[in-house]
Amino acid sequence: MTNFAAQIRRSIQHCVWDLTTACNLRCLHCELEAGRRDPAELSPAEALVVAHDLVDAGARRVSLSGGEPLLRKDWPELCQHLARAGVWVSIVTNGLLLDAETLSRAVAAGAQAVTVSLDGLREIHDRIRVSPNGAPSRFDSAVRALQLVAASPLRTSAITHINRWNLPQLDELYELVETLGVELWQVQLAFPFGRVLALREPYLIDPSELPDLAAKLARFQQKGRVRIAPADSIGYYDRHEPLLRINRDGRRSFWMGCMAGCLGVAIASNGDVKGCPALPQEFVVGNVRNEPFGAIWADASRFAYNTEWREELLEGGCAQCDFRRICRAGCTAMAYALTGTIYDNPFCLQRVRS
Repeated sequence: MTNFAAQIRRSIQHCVWDLTTACNLRCLHCELEAGRRDPAELSPAEALVVAHDLVDAGARRVSLSGGEPLLRKDWPELCQHLARAGVWVSIVTNGLLLDAETLSRAVAAGAQAVTVSLDGLREIHDRIRVSPNGAPSRFDSAVRALQLVAASPLRTSAITHINRWNLPQLDELYELVETLGVELWQVQLAFPFGRVLALREPYLIDPSELPDLAAKLARFQQKGRVRIAPADSIGYYDRHEPLLRINRDGRRSFWMGCMAGCLGVAIASNGDVKGCPALPQEFVVGNVRNEPFGAIWADASRFAYNTEWREELLEGGCAQCDFRRICRAGCTAMAYALTGTIYDNPFCLQRVRS
């Protein structure tokens, strides 16, 4: 059977670039366990080369993330280099450092959007987003940051990691992001990586909760006041799928499998390259210190888990699913984290409903 991913024209539609592991928070769900700056972090000169190489490789959208990207002093220069070449640049921040002056620098550097993390109402958000230095409410900082962005020329986005603690608050969170002027709300499941593994109480939602979550997100989408963007970890193929996968132009779509290494790529603060930032270290395919980013991206065989995907390796419920050839076991990172293989994924609406 033809592998769909192998048939598409590979291009970098989106790159997530973690500029640093330095962070002013110690969030409970952080896959990177960010906090201290990695001694192997790319230098300003090395990072500028990566920005140049991303442009040459035809990257369309780049998200500058971390850690906390605003802790890296050269973020405006990197943003400017990308934006001047026509790359759509967004900045992903926890909001603590985003004041009027910093926002003006982002505008001047050519950023198109700012995404602020919002992981619950005040008590839950502050419980999840731990401050090692006793900073005042991180929730209040996130809200102020979103208000500042909404009043600026930049697009306003929020991102929420859905977990057991904030799942009951989603209706209230929807009303909040609408009130704050958020244009796009990205929702994704917390992954069992990083600090989550050290928690002593349940944090991840159960697969049985997926149908109610999908129905709720579809209802939010139908309201039309805020565009809902479920991440790749949420799906697949129940009756709400067309609403969950609405394109940027408003057309309904459906899940077509993990596109890591096909339409997406990620760069770590030390120069490691992966198909997706959520994938663990085992999926690193090269480092920009050892060879140019363009050479790494051009070698499709390095991303063979998608570019050379094999249906006969599917396991469990995925092996028998009617959508297996398109879905390819859903989110690769979630499947690997839960089962140790990319060929079986219990976080699937089809499986839960069957």
